[in-house]
Amino acid sequence: MMIENVRKECCLFFILALAVSLLYSQPVLVKGAADLDEISVQGPLDMPVAIQEVPSLQTTQVHLLAGGDTYELQVFHAASALYELSDSSQAVAALSNETAQSVTITPLAAGHTELFITATGYDGAQTVLSCQILVSELTLSSENVTIYQNDEAPSTEVAVEGVDLDTSYYESGQDWSDETIRDAMNSGSHCSIEAGNPGVADAFFRDGSIYIRGIAKGVTNIRMKVYGVPLSVRVTVHHYTLNKYVINTYLGSGIKNLKLKGAGSHKVTWTSGNKNVATVSKTGIVSMKGIGTTKITAKANGRKAICIVSVSSKTAYRVMKDARAISNLKNIQYSQEKRMSKNYYDCSSLVYRCYRQYGIRFGYTHPTWAPTAADEARWCSSTRHLVSEGAVDILSCKLIPGDTIYYSFQGDNGRYLDIDHTALFAGYAYEEGIGYYGTVIEASSTSNTVTERIYDASDSIRLIGRPSKR
Repeated sequence: MMIENVRKECCLFFILALAVSLLYSQPVLVKGAADLDEISVQGPLDMPVAIQEVPSLQTTQVHLLAGGDTYELQVFHAASALYELSDSSQAVAALSNETAQSVTITPLAAGHTELFITATGYDGAQTVLSCQILVSELTLSSENVTIYQNDEAPSTEVAVEGVDLDTSYYESGQDWSDETIRDAMNSGSHCSIEAGNPGVADAFFRDGSIYIRGIAKGVTNIRMKVYGVPLSVRVTVHHYTLNKYVINTYLGSGIKNLKLKGAGSHKVTWTSGNKNVATVSKTGIVSMKGIGTTKITAKANGRKAICIVSVSSKTAYRVMKDARAISNLKNIQYSQEKRMSKNYYDCSSLVYRCYRQYGIRFGYTHPTWAPTAADEARWCSSTRHLVSEGAVDILSCKLIPGDTIYYSFQGDNGRYLDIDHTALFAGYAYEEGIGYYGTVIEASSTSNTVTERIYDASDSIRLIGRPSKR
């Protein structure tokens, strides 16, 4: 009888619970639904009943780099976890720091392995999970490079090999936050690069390669890391140098001796770009032959070094030296009103006064005043003392010291070619790391003095003259 009564009470309790459930219209939920983060039901007294989540992994596949950063694989919703690599994988990766929430994977060598995780959920149920581990070995196309500063582009590129540059590594499990190797190198994320001696060469990542630029003769190492993988390139920079890179002189001056350094036992050959301006012997002795500018080239081991030789008339050369001497004085001022007074100049009076003492007056006859820049330009054009109607590139070798350059900065002023400024070409120059350039000397209202600046082949140049041809 007692057992029968217990059975009746259980049946009554079940019927009552079912009735209450129907009364409150509660849905029937299935434990473990894949699209729900948390599953619960509300009882008749609004008490939540939590249903435990099944253990899962941060990602089921990860790409790593041998010798690179370790990777922490996270496990979710596990009370405990056991980790085991496939039998043949001991040389590919190693495990450490094993906890219920994560495990650290150290990539050792290129290859593929599978990690098995036996995870126990909070409800005591066990789930076997797995993660594919692919390890690649990052290498470089070359670990030793040679750069010649005498090449037109003294640089080289070293390719990154052994990986798919467009594959994401060290995946986070969130596609939007993962980067490919190429993107990581370009952005500097998880990657670094530096030169041991930045005075010899520098380097940076560029579209999946290492771009290396030579700076000066010497040897250095480019060290880098890509996701923790250490890499190095030894860079040797050669530079065949000249004792002179520019010669600004005048017709009738003595010979100049050029020497090429750093070529060692390699044979050196010398050539002149224009023998009507200057010639060069087999031993590098330069002789001036005419007014103009040319390039003297020394070649050795397939590389070349260039000296720009610019030959002016003796008058133009003296004008340039006089103008430079004025620019070096400290008591010179810019003034249009006092432009003919001692220690005062404007742009056209500087040019005029430097040339007038050698008998060149630009067709101007006023005894105490100077012509405008536009009048000087008109004279150069009408008397065939013309070099160019517009700017010329400095390496075109069309300028010589003493040439006059005429500009239009303000636009329409009613004068010849709207010219409102002039300057003297002072000559060619060369600096390591910059290269060849030219300078001009001018009286400047901006600096309020006579100054020397770098020549710029700008659109403001309307005309270039050569007042003295002999």
